[in-house]
Amino acid sequence: MAINPAAIFSTLGNPNSLVPLAVKDLSTTAGMTAGSYVTGKEEGVDRFIDEFGTGMIWLLGIPAFKKLYDYTVFKAFGLDANFDPRNLENKDVFEKIKQYAPDSDVKKGLEKISGKQKLFKNLVSTRFVVSTGLTIASYLMLTKFKQKFTENKIKQNLIAEYEEAQKQNNKQDNQETDSKLISTKESDLSFKGIGPMVEQFAFSPVKNMYILEAAITGTRLKESRSPQELMGYVIKEGMTLMFLYYAGGKIQKEMGKHAVRKHNKSIALDARVIEGKDLKEAFETKSVEKHLADFKAECTSDAKMYEFLHKNPDNLIVKTAKQSDAIKLYKAKKWYQFLKQPDLSKPIDTRAYIDLKEIKEINKNINELYEQYKAALAKGETSDKFFKGVKKLKRNSVLANIGVSILALGVITPGIMLLKRLLSHEDTEFQTKKEIRQQLIDEGVIA
Repeated sequence: MAINPAAIFSTLGNPNSLVPLAVKDLSTTAGMTAGSYVTGKEEGVDRFIDEFGTGMIWLLGIPAFKKLYDYTVFKAFGLDANFDPRNLENKDVFEKIKQYAPDSDVKKGLEKISGKQKLFKNLVSTRFVVSTGLTIASYLMLTKFKQKFTENKIKQNLIAEYEEAQKQNNKQDNQETDSKLISTKESDLSFKGIGPMVEQFAFSPVKNMYILEAAITGTRLKESRSPQELMGYVIKEGMTLMFLYYAGGKIQKEMGKHAVRKHNKSIALDARVIEGKDLKEAFETKSVEKHLADFKAECTSDAKMYEFLHKNPDNLIVKTAKQSDAIKLYKAKKWYQFLKQPDLSKPIDTRAYIDLKEIKEINKNINELYEQYKAALAKGETSDKFFKGVKKLKRNSVLANIGVSILALGVITPGIMLLKRLLSHEDTEFQTKKEIRQQLIDEGVIA
């Protein structure tokens, strides 16, 4: 499998992909876990379970429960779970969808859905609610498990430490033994130095995460075992929400504006398009002018535009939409597909939703870049130099988005949390361990 660097940049710069969120979340997880190990092994393990467990549920929970729902409920009703109900909104477009179905099986499925539209829409809405609800429930179970596991582990360690100290000091007085035990513990932990609703959320993997993120944040704050843990979550969750969903994309967007303002080069198109041969070749041969003119002349309504996408596979706007995943291709999706250029020879999957506004935006972006291209050539810039500049600006915008977010979430945030603990002599030890030690002392298990 040949990995295409342009496809990687395309995916990392895609605001609707879970991959950039996974990359940023992994940096948060690694930084938080490393910072927690500094304050003690028990806290480090507790953080590891929390961060990695939450990450797995956060990224895979909703897709997994949706798949389970598809294989059970949708299969029981004999309906195609891959069909997007937004395709039912425009009757004229839906007729074209059935007309251009990629094979007879898909066409039969579309006809069946056509006769059971209300049932299908209800199943889709229920799938969204159930999959999100079960994912949240899974996180609540993880939280309870983590807290119980950590509590039991700390108890075992404290009792083992106490019994070992008793064996080593069995000739000394109990009071002296207790004093040394406590002193040793305090010395080990001292420091020398200084994270309509269904339509809006259900069909966007990233927006679907907003609900899950809100539930996770709320649970973490509510279930915090101490003021120490609560304050840590306030810092962590605040920074996570900022850089996971807002700041990174904002940085990339601002760099796009800067590219136009400073270099007169638009980087709005997908990285796979910018770095591919089709766009550059169409600009150099001026065939792009015919592609743009044909699109404008024929796409006078939504139904006509939808038909145009099927009847003109060689049109640059259509090819660009396919390369950008604005148009999904039939039987082309593999788990590693985001690393590759799409196979444009495959037919359009008419079950998937095509946002015609997005197609119009692609047309607009191509037209804008072509005007900039002609202006650059008029000033003596070569075609190679122009596209090399666009490619570099696009890559830099994606790297800035990911890089700044990783720095903020994987280094700065855990650093702030750790520094706060180190500067407070009363806040260095894991608060849960303190409370369990006192509980065991009160119960007479240790002294």
